[in-house]
Amino acid sequence: MKYLTQLTDKRVIAPDGSLVGRITDAIASMSSRLPSVRAVIVRADAGEIFIPYEDITFDQDPEGETGTGQIRGDVKLMRPLSQVHPYVPGDADLRLNRDVLDRQIVDVQDRRVVRVNDVRLAQSGEHYCVVGVDASCRAFLRRLGKISKPIEAAARLVNRPLRSNLIAWDDVQTLDPATAGGSVRLKVSHDKLARLHPADIADIVEQLSPQEGAEVIEGLDMESAADVMAEAETAVQIAIMRHLEPETQADILEEMEPDEAADVLEAMPDAMSEQLLEQMEPEDAEDVKELLAYHHDTAGGLMTTELVAIPADLSCDQTIDRLRELAPKAETIYYVYVIDAEERLVGVLSLRDLVISPPSTRVIDIMVRNVKHVYVEDHADQVAQVIGRYNLLAVPVVSDDEKLVGIITVDDTLERLLPPERRRRARIPSHMGSGLDDA
Repeated sequence: MKYLTQLTDKRVIAPDGSLVGRITDAIASMSSRLPSVRAVIVRADAGEIFIPYEDITFDQDPEGETGTGQIRGDVKLMRPLSQVHPYVPGDADLRLNRDVLDRQIVDVQDRRVVRVNDVRLAQSGEHYCVVGVDASCRAFLRRLGKISKPIEAAARLVNRPLRSNLIAWDDVQTLDPATAGGSVRLKVSHDKLARLHPADIADIVEQLSPQEGAEVIEGLDMESAADVMAEAETAVQIAIMRHLEPETQADILEEMEPDEAADVLEAMPDAMSEQLLEQMEPEDAEDVKELLAYHHDTAGGLMTTELVAIPADLSCDQTIDRLRELAPKAETIYYVYVIDAEERLVGVLSLRDLVISPPSTRVIDIMVRNVKHVYVEDHADQVAQVIGRYNLLAVPVVSDDEKLVGIITVDDTLERLLPPERRRRARIPSHMGSGLDDA
């Protein structure tokens, strides 16, 4: 026996040759690292019978460990049913058919949500242990019985053999069967999950139910959670937010860039949005409120207020010191914007020019004065045209009186720059250059 489905629906025969019933499920104990099969559940005329595994026997796979795994014939009771002491399930037990089959888990390696179609078993001493789950089409066909053989044979004839998709049990975690209905979910350490790109985690979350997605978000550190939420589709963001505690909701919004937090809040019902703004730190909430005041299809609605702006009278050395202070709060530092005493935009320089210039050089002497910029009320399509035409990673946004109020990064306009089939919100890669040639 290699799989759970090779055991289920087998007839159970008593020593006198009478039919006891058919196996509908197997019970595995979770008391060790790999669950050990302790009993089978037999459907009989009088109801379910929990028969200990030690009281049954069956013919082993005639082809050995590498064979088909099929059980030959019926499963037999080793003693009369009247002498069998029914197995009593405990809190650490799992019903493999009911609690594992057809459940969704996350395949981290392939970054997708899959459905469990079978449970992989392996003999360990006198018992079988659960060593993994099979999420393949082949496993699903196996559950159909004899019809699976000709289908597999046909697949081999056309050089498309069906293969198993085994996921080790160590990567599957069960919830408490007594309180969670025995459902299963992925067990991935926070470090392992956090190593995935936020966009990949968002893809996984989008395939889960809102409750399951919320569990993934809660398992991440707050910075990673904010990045994942920023990558998720709007409908998914809202659905997951509804399953998070208000304090967690506020923490995530505070960790997000102001423009991303504003996008989330704008899509929420007004009452929910206002409540979350009240729970956020006043400074963070004020930045978000400022952005919410603009229409989402304008430069003001796309921009973030997290940027680096310096006075023109600083030296390069002083500017670098200022960057060390401001950079952690800025969305991008590829461009350093220069403002006058009235906070009006007067110039821009690239990080490259700043680094290679002598430390004592004044910013005003190396900055580019003709800064490509947009106004807060400019339409989003116009913003996308400016970014695309001048190959910018970000464009500054100014008010009617030329004061610098924010920036718009290329990822915030990507959907307007790419054709529909390639649209997917993306962050600016950290290794990209400044692209300031015509700034």
